[in-house]
Amino acid sequence: MRKTLRHRKLLTLGLLLVVILVGGTAGYMVISRVSFLDALYMTIISITTVGYREIIPLTPSGKIFTIVVIVVGLGIVFYFLQTIVEDALEGRIRKIFGRRKMKKNMARMDHHVVVAGFGRMGEVVCKELEEARVEFVIMENSPPRFALAEERNYHVLNANAADEDALKAAGLEKARVFISLLADDADNILSVITAREINPGLIIITRALDSANEKKMYRAGANRVVSPYELSSHRIVRMVEKPNVVDFFDSLLSSQKYKLSLEELVVNEGSEFNGRTIREAGFRERFNAIIVAVRRDGEMIFNPGPDLSIRSGDILILIAEPETLREMG
Repeated sequence: MRKTLRHRKLLTLGLLLVVILVGGTAGYMVISRVSFLDALYMTIISITTVGYREIIPLTPSGKIFTIVVIVVGLGIVFYFLQTIVEDALEGRIRKIFGRRKMKKNMARMDHHVVVAGFGRMGEVVCKELEEARVEFVIMENSPPRFALAEERNYHVLNANAADEDALKAAGLEKARVFISLLADDADNILSVITAREINPGLIIITRALDSANEKKMYRAGANRVVSPYELSSHRIVRMVEKPNVVDFFDSLLSSQKYKLSLEELVVNEGSEFNGRTIREAGFRERFNAIIVAVRRDGEMIFNPGPDLSIRSGDILILIAEPETLREMG
């Protein structure tokens, strides 16, 4: 809002400056009967008060007109320049204080997400994280992309994601997820290795532009490797073969129209569900939730039966309202 008002103010002053130039030029042409170039010259040296010689004789009416041009034009010019300087200083001061506030906020962050790379994919990921109200920090060393992230009011560091000190400055030691979306597979591998050394318990997600590098990224320490081109091609084929299934999962994963969504619940040692069967836990009756799968020891158990005993460490994949997860504890 303030930015729009400043732009309008500058535009108005610019238009007034054009008006005084046009009016002054036309006035000299009428009063002193001179050419357009001479009239424009007189108008500009009068407004700027540079002290160059007058090239036309001034009658009493011409002198009065010149006084008006100088007073009005000089006032507009000074106000225009003052506005530009104030705007630049205000923006600079606001940016300095904004960065200090950002650093304080980052220092307080815990269990946040660190995103390396604010390219096209990183921009989309950050937008989704913001909509999901997930705290995140961006690392980007490209000045234009860094500036864009700052404009979006994101927490962003102008740093190399493979630099150990920079990763620590982003709070990687306290983060829960690291997402590496750099433009080169070698850079992604290096950032994954560095991140894993800093935080061994970190969940690391990266992308492989070349599917041949997926195994290297897993060996480097990544938990998940995304191949955008393969995912896109698989999705297109699924949309051809099973469009309604794709729509169903899209609705559960991202649609805001429905209360139900796909959620996951980690069963801890002290959880009330630990040691109970799915029937005994009463997910459907108590929480209106349906367990569609259980992840146990790295393996996925799909459509588990009611007599399956829930263990500590299980990850329950269920269809439920997001709010019910808080009730489940």
